[in-house]
Amino acid sequence: MTEINKRNLKYTFSKIPNRSKNSRRICRVAVLMVALIILITALPGCSGQERAGSTGANAGIQSESDTAVAASGNVTADGTGDGSPGSGNASDGSETGSPESGTDASAKFPLTVTDANGDAMTLENPPQRIVSLTLGSDEILLSLVDKSRIVSLTRYADDEGISNIAAEAKGVGTRTTMDQIEKIISLEPDLVITDTWADINYIKQLRDSGITVYAFRTPNNIDEQRAVIAELAHLVGEDEKGREIISWMDEKLRAVEEKLSALKPEQRLTVMDYGELGSSGKGTNFDDIVTRAGLINVISRAGIEGWPMISKEKIIEFDPDIIILPSWYYDASNSFESMRDSLVNDPSLQTVNAIKNNRIISVPNPHISAISHYVVLAVEDVAKAAYPELFE
Repeated sequence: MTEINKRNLKYTFSKIPNRSKNSRRICRVAVLMVALIILITALPGCSGQERAGSTGANAGIQSESDTAVAASGNVTADGTGDGSPGSGNASDGSETGSPESGTDASAKFPLTVTDANGDAMTLENPPQRIVSLTLGSDEILLSLVDKSRIVSLTRYADDEGISNIAAEAKGVGTRTTMDQIEKIISLEPDLVITDTWADINYIKQLRDSGITVYAFRTPNNIDEQRAVIAELAHLVGEDEKGREIISWMDEKLRAVEEKLSALKPEQRLTVMDYGELGSSGKGTNFDDIVTRAGLINVISRAGIEGWPMISKEKIIEFDPDIIILPSWYYDASNSFESMRDSLVNDPSLQTVNAIKNNRIISVPNPHISAISHYVVLAVEDVAKAAYPELFE
């Protein structure tokens, strides 16, 4: 699974600390079965360095400058507003002189590119009929291109619980999943965008039908996210718009950094996230988010990578100042309140600082699970929740 699959599924199911080991094991298996059925490439899996053989029906939700080109395709990242860095309605003209609008003069077509799977392809003209098969690319495209150039988004784009573009996506194209090969072909796209977790057999079927399919690598931090944005911007002929989005991200991050500049090293609080499928350690988006928000991730500090299951004993040992819980759940019977209460009411956890000081929090799921430029809003969310006095 991708990072966003893991992170979002992890934030989906509450973990009751006083369950027996057998009960937890059974629950974990059940959760994983549901996860595989609902989404394989959904909101933040195992590592952005491997390709998973996921089913196309589940490929969709994925949930950063210059140091991350290796994590994406063959494009180097270049480096304003509130929650959205662009309406996606720009019309800058085309270098090729073709009638298509909304393309950047710096992108030369025909354009030959190599995607993150190592597959080379040539786009004769700026794509005008784009199919997006991941939530991350949904969100990026709506800030990059005119809506008329998008013929399909994922079904996740409309879900306010996980999408940053639910309102903006209304009326934009149709909705498809990777396994709907015939439907995708019927849309006559000139470009299909997916990620490296998509089933290569589905990709082959589309390419055998003459459709250009580009796969990007799911980013594991904000630097890699910048690179993906620059990569996709170049792909669709919108390099300048891509630079604008990256500039907006940097501006948001600088504003948070300035607020945190008054923070002394010894004043930095510790944090961990907690969910049914584990917590987040080194090499995860969550770790990058909280680090940029002026916090110390206790899982990462312990040298743990990826998304480990954390026991009650480890929570006590790590003693975080703040615990971040999910704000959104696939299982409607779960909620932030029920998950928080399960921790607060556990007698064995009463010595943990986050519980003693009532610092169990949540932040908007669309931000913290984002595999797009909106991830920087999570840095702001977490920093404000951790150090509200610095943002007054």
